[in-house]
Amino acid sequence: MQTLVTVGPRQLEFREAPEPTPGPGDAVVAVEAVGICGSDIHFYTGEHPYSRFPNIQGHEFAGRVASLPAEYTGPISVGQRVAVEPLVVCGECLPCRRGRSNLCTQMRTFGAHINGGLQERIAVPADLLYDVGDLTPALAALVEPISIGMHARMRSGLESGDTVLIYGAGPIGQAILLAALDAGARVMAVDLERSRLDLALELGAERVASANDPVDEAALDWTDGDGPVVVFEATGVPRVLEQAIEVVAPSGTVVIVGLSRDPVSIPMVEFTRKELKVVGSRNNCGVFAQAADLVQRRRDSAQKLISHQMPFKAGPDAFELALTDPAHTEKVVITLS
Repeated sequence: MQTLVTVGPRQLEFREAPEPTPGPGDAVVAVEAVGICGSDIHFYTGEHPYSRFPNIQGHEFAGRVASLPAEYTGPISVGQRVAVEPLVVCGECLPCRRGRSNLCTQMRTFGAHINGGLQERIAVPADLLYDVGDLTPALAALVEPISIGMHARMRSGLESGDTVLIYGAGPIGQAILLAALDAGARVMAVDLERSRLDLALELGAERVASANDPVDEAALDWTDGDGPVVVFEATGVPRVLEQAIEVVAPSGTVVIVGLSRDPVSIPMVEFTRKELKVVGSRNNCGVFAQAADLVQRRRDSAQKLISHQMPFKAGPDAFELALTDPAHTEKVVITLS
C-alpha cells in the first residue's frame, strides 16, 4: 500500500509499505480522509517538540472499517464509516485513574508518536472507532478537531446565554465557536485574518473584532460593560492570554487552548480581584462521541470549516498550502478515496 511520509522539515515522500498487521484488539481501517491542523504544520516544519523523522502524519482521520478483531462485540461493523480517536492511553497512570485520560503520562498519538492516517490502511484499537452515520469522509475527519472544541467548552463550564469571547478564529477557534453555540452561548470572535472573522459571522458569531483593534473596548461594548463571562485563548500568544485575563468579567473563566513555551506576565491581584478561574484544555476526554453527534447535527456549519479538499497524490501541495497561505485556508482535507 502507499503511504505519505514526512522525511524531514518540509519534505514529504510517497513510499510503499506492507499491509498493516493488526495486533490484539485492533481493527483495520481503510483511510478515506485526513485533516491538516496547526500541529501537523509544526510537525511538518520540524518546529513541534514531538517532531520526528521519518513519520507518517495525520491524527484527524476517518475511513471505512476493513476488519474487526475476532472477539469484538461492540457497535461498529465491517464496512461502516468511522472517525478515529487518535489517542492511545495506558489506563493505569494517575490521570487515567482519575478519569482524565487526555492527560495520560504514557499517551501515544497517531500521527505523532505512532504513524498516522496518511496511508491507505491503518491498524487501530477497535475501541477508538466512532460511528459517524452518513457523514462524508471529509466531515467525518472533522470530528477530531471538533472534539477539541467540545472539550474546551466542557472545561469552561459555560451555560446557555453566557457571553463568550474567542481569541483565534482558526480551525480550533471555530470548533470552540460551534461547540459554544451548540450550548446556547453568545459568541464574539477575534482574529487577525478578515476571512476567518467572516467565517465566524457566517457560523453564528454575534460580533467579531480585528486583533489590531481595541478588543477590550469592543468586548465591553458588546456585553454592556460587563465583560465576557468566558474567554478562550486559542492563539498560543502570551500577550493574548494577558489580554484575556484583562477583559474577562469578574467571576469569569479563561480557558487556555493555545500552546507556547514563552512566559506570561500577569499581576497576581487580577486573580483575586475578579476571583477568576483559569484552566487549561488538552485534547478531549470522553466527548468524542458527542463531537461526532455535533458534526452530524450541524453538518452545514461544519462543512464551512473545510476550505480545501485535495487528493492523496497532492498531499505535499496540501501541506505547503496550509503552511504558506493561512489567510485563505481554514481546514485542508486530504482525500484518499
